[in-house]
Amino acid sequence: MLVLILCQSIIIPTFFMPFFRWQYNRLEIAENMDMDFDELMHVTVELLDYMRGRRDDLAGIRATVAGEQRGPAEEGYREFFDCREELIHMEDVRVLYDYLFILRNVAFWGFLAILCFMLLMKYKVGYLLARCTREVFAGFLGLAVIFVIIVVIDFDRAFEVFHLILFNNDYWLLSPARSLLINMVPIGFFQHIAVFIGLLMGLVPAGVIVFDSIYLQRAKRRMEMGMGSSA
Repeated sequence: MLVLILCQSIIIPTFFMPFFRWQYNRLEIAENMDMDFDELMHVTVELLDYMRGRRDDLAGIRATVAGEQRGPAEEGYREFFDCREELIHMEDVRVLYDYLFILRNVAFWGFLAILCFMLLMKYKVGYLLARCTREVFAGFLGLAVIFVIIVVIDFDRAFEVFHLILFNNDYWLLSPARSLLINMVPIGFFQHIAVFIGLLMGLVPAGVIVFDSIYLQRAKRRMEMGMGSSA
């Protein structure tokens, strides 16, 4: 369950379109790129579809940038994503998300399998889950708080270390002069999505801990009442 929440804390912000719309407005991305806002959102949908495996590549995306029509190279247009480094980097990113989706699915079905096993063995499922998740999530909540603090204090350094750990090349070092991708999602965008991820990592476990504590307190009272009546 912990792995499932961790995976979803990353996946949800990454593919949450209202977040992109908010950030694009806040950072004035369409104005800075000299693009129509609706076309910018269209490109974003295509980019996220590629990351989800719904597109084979990033070729053929149509949009107008600074008065220049971008589109399929076979039709004589310049591709929207035509920077070699950004294309290679997005291939690497897609591989990471493929693994993330697999891990999320394995965690989900594994959790269901354990739950079904506990039900078949007639364990006190609610009580056991509440005890286990409260203890584990308390530690995880502490890690989430540390993550948010690191992001707030020195995001640039955290961003660099994150990429050095996950990528074995430097194609993530994109130039705003050559790459439209880094103009779409500059460092300010990543800073806010990191905070979004950190909040989900913290708020969900916090909610579970509160629920578990209430459940366990009531279970304890029921047990005490049962012992008192039997006496």
